[in-house]
Amino acid sequence: MPRDNLDHADMNDRPLKLPKLLLAELITHALERDPEECCGLLLGRGNTVTRLRRIRNIHESRVNRFNMDPLDIIEAERDADGAGEKFVAIYHSHTYSQGYPSDTDVRNAVESGWLDPFYVLVSLVEKTRPVVRAYRISDDGMVAERFIRVLGAGSYTSGTTRPGLVE
Repeated sequence: MPRDNLDHADMNDRPLKLPKLLLAELITHALERDPEECCGLLLGRGNTVTRLRRIRNIHESRVNRFNMDPLDIIEAERDADGAGEKFVAIYHSHTYSQGYPSDTDVRNAVESGWLDPFYVLVSLVEKTRPVVRAYRISDDGMVAERFIRVLGAGSYTSGTTRPGLVE
């Protein structure tokens, strides 16, 4: 699969805007589920996240794969629709590997057709320093990293501060 083409014409290059408290909740979710992968949805408007929705990982090999519970997704979609929101991002953790979409992650994104949301990964390779990164995945399997603009007191944009740093 083609990977790492940051100039792919069809990919939205705007940053993901994520409130600091939700970034902390995302990392907490990953650490609580470790050594299993966690997964969930970031809800909001445009590229701005307003809420985090934990989703149950129902994959039989949760240590290195995730599969979101479809009933949880339906409930989250109803909730988002009722609030005038959408799925801004799909997130999951990598407990033993770097925060980069695996070939399986890319294939699942393309096959599912869920290409509008960002894909956010939390790497727990260093448990005391989780790394959070965001990506766009195109219909032809191109992966492009996107900045995360953390909103709130002491906010920063990933890329200008060490990845994964929560101040």
